[in-house]
Amino acid sequence: MNSAKHILFLVPGFPADENDFNCIPPLQEFLLKFKSSYSSAKISVIPFQYPYQQKDYIWNGIKIYPLRGKNLTLKKPLVWLNAIRWATHIHKSNPVDVIHSLWLGECAKIGIFLSKKFNCKHICTLMGQDVKSTNRYLRLSKNKKNKIIALSQNQSDEFFQLTKRKPDEIIHWGIDDQNFQNADRDIDLLAVGSLIPLKNYSLFIKLIAEIKRTKPKVKCKLIGTGPELPTLMNLANEKQIRENIEFTGLLSRVEIFKLMQRSKIFVHPSTFEGFGYVFAEAFVNGMNIISFNVGCAQQHPKWFIAKDDMEFIKITEKLLSAELDFDPVNIFPLIETVKIYASLYGID
Repeated sequence: MNSAKHILFLVPGFPADENDFNCIPPLQEFLLKFKSSYSSAKISVIPFQYPYQQKDYIWNGIKIYPLRGKNLTLKKPLVWLNAIRWATHIHKSNPVDVIHSLWLGECAKIGIFLSKKFNCKHICTLMGQDVKSTNRYLRLSKNKKNKIIALSQNQSDEFFQLTKRKPDEIIHWGIDDQNFQNADRDIDLLAVGSLIPLKNYSLFIKLIAEIKRTKPKVKCKLIGTGPELPTLMNLANEKQIRENIEFTGLLSRVEIFKLMQRSKIFVHPSTFEGFGYVFAEAFVNGMNIISFNVGCAQQHPKWFIAKDDMEFIKITEKLLSAELDFDPVNIFPLIETVKIYASLYGID
């Protein structure tokens, strides 16, 4: 097997240590599975902005070279220069075969430059809001040697509309099965995500208020933090549903999965997703899903896709009165994601 390849990842951020659960979970899962599946391959990672520590470090056996950009605009040219210097140093020590950038942004820009310098392949995985008309790096799509990977059909279609270029492939982020015993599902509705306007959690509050009319004891939880928290709490007070919803704040992934295993319906009212890894997480923990047609949304007996706010509320009301299936489902197996990328990396 030709697995002795060196893959250099260029990313905006990376976990500061092995307990930093909240930093790009799908990448963490991918790297751990890839490393265990292809132990002869070498992986190096250069995070541009986060973490902020000064020295390089080891994360689960992988060498990380942080640049500590801290998202400071004036510091970006220095960060880019340091990325080139570190990558050149890494390449001299062990020639890089593939550069893999996440997000069509500064990492992809430097990745394209380095791939020419090292005469190696460059892959860029689109992630989310980099597929928006406001992204000035969309022009990088004109470089045909830059292999573009989309996470979902919805994202691929959006990217084509913006750039008139189809992504080279669609590769979902994968997830491993979860081992758990189905217990009582005492939580009716669960939502998980960043509390920002894009995620549209005001609809979750309005939804609970509507359901409370016929189910006064409906039990709900909203997991996450963000600038919208005060607004959402005020709206919950206004709608008189504070006894029906718990704002949990930030929880670990283990804690989130435990709550998913106690919950009936995963409510995700977001108006935009590149993929929506949380969908995969909800499915492997046995939940049913209600969402709009965003990210990896697709027809499935346990996935219900609404066209507008009114239909979103009606579908949820109907589901709460139905006999639901809580068996776990994995439609995005992690090993399949790893195998597809391994092939792109040139690993037989």
